Amino acid sequence: MKTFYFNIQSKGGAGKSMLTYLQALKHEQNLKVAFVDLDSSTKTSTSQLHFLSEQQAGRLFSVDIFDHLKKIEREKLYDVLQAFNSQPFEEIYIDFGAPESEQLPSLFSLDFSIDEFHEFEKELEARFVFNVVMSGGTSYASTFDYLKNLVSIVQGKFDIVMCLNELTFRNYPLLAEQLEDFARVSKGIVSKIMRFGDIHLDRNSGQIITENIRKGMGLSSYNSFAAKTIIKREIAKV
Repeated sequence: MKTFYFNIQSKGGAGKSMLTYLQALKHEQNLKVAFVDLDSSTKTSTSQLHFLSEQQAGRLFSVDIFDHLKKIEREKLYDVLQAFNSQPFEEIYIDFGAPESEQLPSLFSLDFSIDEFHEFEKELEARFVFNVVMSGGTSYASTFDYLKNLVSIVQGKFDIVMCLNELTFRNYPLLAEQLEDFARVSKGIVSKIMRFGDIHLDRNSGQIITENIRKGMGLSSYNSFAAKTIIKREIAKV
């Protein structure tokens, strides 16, 4: 069964692109995994996953699903998923930009219901997973509101993975505990908590990792043992 992973969060800078980068590093040599950049505003993943575009096998795609009013063309989203379902990939990771993520929940209350989206999943004989990126600090409230809204809409019909950006929760352990409590009482709607991003930006290893991400460098570019060890640890989490 083909699996589509939707990396989503309406708050910009929460860590969606970092999560997608780590997932791409994990599957750097796996030709059965593809990555799609749906971020029409910044195209961050297109640049950060440059190491995939250097491979002969096309596994990095950039798609715009907005109309001229910067609204999601709902039928186009369905067409995109259907098109990738026919491709010879087993897993597809999709990086939704903040604007696309913000509009995604309304997709299920306007043209198509959550039940119809679930029916579409069954018709494709695929699996849809929502990776909701959570950020601490000043971004916590907005990212938590987004998660709660999605949980109420999804109603357990799809797996929701709570992806905690550890870098942003380092000074806010109580907020991370609050999210863990929310996951426990969600009655399985939040199926998993994934932690990522435990990188110290004030250390040389963190600076190397940040620069390599910005340049879209693959795993072979990590010459520092400390940086390579940390990035491998992060890859194992996702």
